[in-house]
Amino acid sequence: MSSDEIFLVQLARAISTAQLEVIVVGSMAAAIQGAPIMTQDIDLLIRDTPRNRTKLAAVAKQIGAAAPQSISELSRVVSILGGASPVDVLFDEISGGLTFASLRSRAVDVSIAGEHMLVASLDDIIASKTAAGRPKDNAQLPILRLLQQDRNSGR
Repeated sequence: MSSDEIFLVQLARAISTAQLEVIVVGSMAAAIQGAPIMTQDIDLLIRDTPRNRTKLAAVAKQIGAAAPQSISELSRVVSILGGASPVDVLFDEISGGLTFASLRSRAVDVSIAGEHMLVASLDDIIASKTAAGRPKDNAQLPILRLLQQDRNSGR
């Protein structure tokens, strides 16, 4: 098991222990589903409630990271740094106006070394990256669309 996989299992355990409902989104969600892409961090989507923010702090502590910190006064995104990999936490929705509830309804339950995580569907990842329109997202879209075609054709 790679160090990235070990950290993902550790993160999944911490999330489970804290009873925090999260959806893995972004490039890591695509990689977990077999996309041959790389990412620098793990993006999580949660509902923004005081209770969930407390649970998030517990997750950070359990993975040996610093408390969640805002990345900017202009953003609601928080980062958890100091663990084996940076974790960015988004609240309530991602690019494309995709809400937690809509993503949750289509999310895939993935087992990683016996730990379960909800992962955004490939369709939702593609929709979000298309809406974001950043160069790094645009570079990944052809790969994600090919994976989607392969899955839809049963390959």
